[in-house]
Amino acid sequence: MATDMETNAQTALNGRTDELDFEKPRSMVDQIYKTLGRAIATGELAPGQVLKEVELQKAFHVSRAPIREAIRLLEADDLVIIDAYKKKYVRPITRQYFQDLMRVTGCLEGFAANLAVDHLTENDVDRLTKINEQMQEAYNLQKYDLCAELNFDFHRIYVKAAKNSVLIATIRSMNKSIIWFWLTNFYFKNRNFIPISISEHRKIIQEFVRRDRDKVEATVRSHVIGIIERSLKTAAFDSNGSFTLLGQESEK
Repeated sequence: MATDMETNAQTALNGRTDELDFEKPRSMVDQIYKTLGRAIATGELAPGQVLKEVELQKAFHVSRAPIREAIRLLEADDLVIIDAYKKKYVRPITRQYFQDLMRVTGCLEGFAANLAVDHLTENDVDRLTKINEQMQEAYNLQKYDLCAELNFDFHRIYVKAAKNSVLIATIRSMNKSIIWFWLTNFYFKNRNFIPISISEHRKIIQEFVRRDRDKVEATVRSHVIGIIERSLKTAAFDSNGSFTLLGQESEK
């Protein structure tokens, strides 16, 4: 059950306190960080929107210190930008930024898949297959948010199997950033893209079964890069080249 602070924060953010589901926070900073992160991910705090500490203090009924620390964590996740004048705002999402970020992610995940070939067990392959089947079921039931969650579960299995702590940490950090925002709020909202991802997942599983390192790496890299290339073709960008959620101009 949400605490009074969560309820007040939700009301201040969007006035719809019954639509957000909060995890149990480990600390006040973590609670604020998760609340703001979710608001950014759902588009309630739009790309380019200024984050005013005074308003956030009133929303959460806390001092300035936890607000600043939560914003610092969001900045580390690449969701918030702090400019030279200490102005804090939600990162504007540009076409070029997505292209650069997704290509790097594609290369990293492809390399992780290459390394995973030596460590992926039959049980891991079974889990990949089961998750992809669940993704198909979720799609049939029009549970598109669940499709996004299952997609991340699918990718996490082979990334973890790479058994390279630096690579895993790097990919995890990138997946906490704007990529997560894009997939959950744009790519997986387009129902036509989901069957494509499911089909490509099947090809990835087939290559893991064949234990072909180079083919696995190429297939995963193509899959990840293809996500952004497909979605950018139908994405809406404003006059400044920034992505606009649902075709709306970002609040400045």
